Amino acid sequence: MVGPVEADSNRFGELAAARVGAEVSGIDLDLFRLSFALSRTATRFVRRVESTVHRPVGLTWAGFRVLFTVWACGSMESHRIAHLSGLSRASVSSAVNTLERDGMVGRSRESTDRRLVTVSLTGRGYDLVRDAYESQHGQEQVLFAGLEEEEVVTLTSMLERVLATPWPIEEV
Repeated sequence: MVGPVEADSNRFGELAAARVGAEVSGIDLDLFRLSFALSRTATRFVRRVESTVHRPVGLTWAGFRVLFTVWACGSMESHRIAHLSGLSRASVSSAVNTLERDGMVGRSRESTDRRLVTVSLTGRGYDLVRDAYESQHGQEQVLFAGLEEEEVVTLTSMLERVLATPWPIEEV
């Protein structure tokens, strides 16, 4: 059963596609619908997990992304965290400052280049990110409950191919 909010949400996509198609020449409406749906889904997911999982334990979305990246990949320099997490360098720097203040990460200079700082998890940061991800997974299960197992695998594979597509050299 589709409720009024879901109906409005579906109608919004239809209205947006109709407006774009009518007002902008040469648009591939299938690509528009894909981009629009992907953007709205990602935004909905981030807002949900940030408000129900991360904020209650004192994390922002950026803070969680930094912790998760270092948890998954091990200690690394801030510019690598930015690249892998999809955050800007400024966001990483701000998040690391807060996480360090709160005892979740530590910074060290492990190179002869004094400008390069390595970020590592503390024991407290390790526990927090593991527990936060466990709670986040519950939200993932809710968001993707409408997909069959093979659809999850297919969608993941398709999105990973999109992520593997190189962007132009200049950073946005």
